[in-house]
Amino acid sequence: MTALTGLVAWYKPETLAASYANGDPISTWADSSGNGRDLTGTTTTRPLAAASAINGYMAADFDGTDDKLWSSSFTVNQEPYHFYVVTQIDVYKSYNQFLCIDDDPAAPSYIGGWPHMFAYPDGSIGCFIDASSFYKTEDTMAGDQGLAVGTPTIISASSFLYDESSTEAHTRISMNGGIAGSGKGTMAASGTGYIGLGVAGVSSALDGKIVEAIITKGQGRGVDTPWIEGYLADKYAITLADGHLFKNAAPENAPTTYNATGGATLASDARIERLK
Repeated sequence: MTALTGLVAWYKPETLAASYANGDPISTWADSSGNGRDLTGTTTTRPLAAASAINGYMAADFDGTDDKLWSSSFTVNQEPYHFYVVTQIDVYKSYNQFLCIDDDPAAPSYIGGWPHMFAYPDGSIGCFIDASSFYKTEDTMAGDQGLAVGTPTIISASSFLYDESSTEAHTRISMNGGIAGSGKGTMAASGTGYIGLGVAGVSSALDGKIVEAIITKGQGRGVDTPWIEGYLADKYAITLADGHLFKNAAPENAPTTYNATGGATLASDARIERLK
C-alpha cells in the first residue's frame, strides 16, 4: 500500500449525504482527512445541501450573497500547498470564490499573502496571493473557454512552490487537468489560518456549488496531482484535458481510505511504479 502523505483536509459529498436532506442548511461539513478541520456555517449564511447535484452526488449550494463555510483555526506553515476543488458556477459574477486559506474569516482579504481561488466574471480562473494575480490564460490544453455556467469543473492549484530562500511563492493553475495559468507572489509568514469555501469577502461570494475539495501540502506533493485529478474526473464524469495521464482511463489507485494522521491509502503501488 502507498500513502498519500501531506493531506491537510478532505471534504467529500458522502459526509454531507449522511447528515443532510435536500434543501437543508449545512451546519458542518466533516473533514474526512482525520485532521479534524471540519467546515462550519452559521445562521443565515449556511449553504444548502443539494441532492444529486453533480453526477448523483450531494453538493453544497452557495447563494452568491453571503453563504460560507469555515474551518477552525490551525497552524499554517510557509510551505507548498496544493488545492483541488470540483465546482459548478450558476451565474457569472465578480470573483466567484470557491476555496481559500485566510487568517481572518470575518474579513478575508486577497492582499494578505494567503491563497484565494476564484473565477473572474468571464469564467476564467485564477488565484490571488499578495494581490498578485495568477489567472487563466489561453492554452492549447485547457482551451480559452473558462468555466461554463452549469458545468462541473475540476480546478487545481497544483502547488504553491515556496522558495525557502525567500517568501516568494510560485503556482500553476489547471482546469480539468489542463494548464490554465501561472504566476508568483509573496506568501504570508507562518501563522494561524482557516480554510474557507464559498467565501464571502471582497465581493467574492460564490454563486454555485462545491461537491468535493482536497488540500494537501509538502514540497513533493504536486506529484500526486494527476492521480487526484483522475480520481475526481472518474467520480464526477468530467472529461480531462487532452494529454492528461488519465484522459482515457481512471487511475487504478485512487485514494480510498483515510487515517488519523491525515494520510490517504492508495489501492496499490502503481503510482510509484509509473513515476520510475
